[in-house]
Amino acid sequence: MNQNLLYKFFEGSTSYEEEKKIKNWLERSEANFDILMQSRKEYDIQILSGSKKLSNKRRKSTEIPLTWISGVAAVFIALIIGGIYLFNTGDRTEQYNTILVPAGQRINLILSDNTNLWLNSNTTFRYPTEFSNENRTVYLDGEAFFEVSKEENKPFIVKTMKGDIHVTGTSFNVEAYSQFDSFETSLFEGGVEIYKEDMKLVSLKPNEKSVLVNNQLLVSEIVDIDKYLWKSGLIAFNNKGLEEILIRLEKYFDVEIQINSLNLSQHTYTGKFRHSDGVDYALRVLQKSIHFSYERDEETGNIFII
Repeated sequence: MNQNLLYKFFEGSTSYEEEKKIKNWLERSEANFDILMQSRKEYDIQILSGSKKLSNKRRKSTEIPLTWISGVAAVFIALIIGGIYLFNTGDRTEQYNTILVPAGQRINLILSDNTNLWLNSNTTFRYPTEFSNENRTVYLDGEAFFEVSKEENKPFIVKTMKGDIHVTGTSFNVEAYSQFDSFETSLFEGGVEIYKEDMKLVSLKPNEKSVLVNNQLLVSEIVDIDKYLWKSGLIAFNNKGLEEILIRLEKYFDVEIQINSLNLSQHTYTGKFRHSDGVDYALRVLQKSIHFSYERDEETGNIFII
């Protein structure tokens, strides 16, 4: 594979045909993936040394699909797409990776401290290549399920637009999509504390969740466990109203859905969909229980329920 083409890919300035060429090349051999990763390292060295400048034609990362390759390799492709950010902290420079998960996708990732996590659709996740000696801080815009490796003297901190979640070793889910103004933390094992600007607001015990409502964090028991099946590739609803269901579909598939009939909002539905089925399949299944029709705007992709 031509190295200049790979560098162009890392910059995010390749055409659709060029991306297709790289995709086909990757699928031919696992050795090609090793070549891709080595080329990425060489590219990063050039960027960091100043011998190569980033193209000003760099495009949004979400335009490149994670479905090129599967499994662990898909995670690494996400890292490449996300790019690298450098932050100076005192005498040390921390290197950050950013992952952007496209609509309808999810990925599994293991961090340098052996923390295991899943990232849901339309999620942006930023984390350091190596954690500092003081703490383990990551940044989330979207939804993630964490199984945090236990380190008593090195807290794990998830920073979001609405609050920060502090843990030492635990299993929990965070939904914090800035686009939808949502902030919900659900705890399954261990303990978490939620902070806002260094002020502790809430402490959770196992099987409790905290939801932001009217600028207040309300704590309650976790009742609907199926909601967290998303990390297994399922979107589950248990007697949920149509409006709530459509909001979930908007989050996962990056599409705007509008209800033009007031009578439909009172209907509820119980069932499951696979992420891979797509939004149109989900709507067709819903039509069997809730009688409605829908149209899609060909230019914007928006969906109108009528």
